[in-house]
Amino acid sequence: MFNNPFDSFHKTVAEAKEEREQLDRLLTVSTPRERLLVAAIALLLCILSAWFFFGNVARNLVVDGVLVEQGENLPDGRRSVQALVWVESDIAPHLETGMPVMVEPDAADGETVTLGGEIRAISAVPFSGGPAAFESAAPVSVYRVDIALEESLDSGSLAGRKCRIVIELGRQSPIALFRMRRS
Repeated sequence: MFNNPFDSFHKTVAEAKEEREQLDRLLTVSTPRERLLVAAIALLLCILSAWFFFGNVARNLVVDGVLVEQGENLPDGRRSVQALVWVESDIAPHLETGMPVMVEPDAADGETVTLGGEIRAISAVPFSGGPAAFESAAPVSVYRVDIALEESLDSGSLAGRKCRIVIELGRQSPIALFRMRRS
């Protein structure tokens, strides 16, 4: 005779209930191994987010330069060395005395040597050979950096050797570093 309109409704409800039960079975974390995996992922996310806010990352500036001369012997037995470095004009004001430095001179024999120390003094080298108006517009300036090395050097000459200088500008949290790069 007539089709029962509730018959199709009941079938639709039953099918929906069956689908929900299938999803519940798929989403259920029931074995101890699965629970352990979920707990490990949650712990990893908590540790990562804590480091993101409370950890710290060193900010370094790497510059190329030339070692021009070895300075005097310092009272504490260390030796100083002077280098001419090329630094971008907007970064130069952030360089200060006392900042940690790693000097990597080009080795003639292929062996890499790294010398640690700190900045004793920094001064701009005046631009010679042209109008002074170009000096303020240049993207890179030359600075003379006096570095107090942690290790005493032999009297072998470092003068005239190209070098790479890594200057530690400071430490900050990863989120502060991320916000700084976005702005």
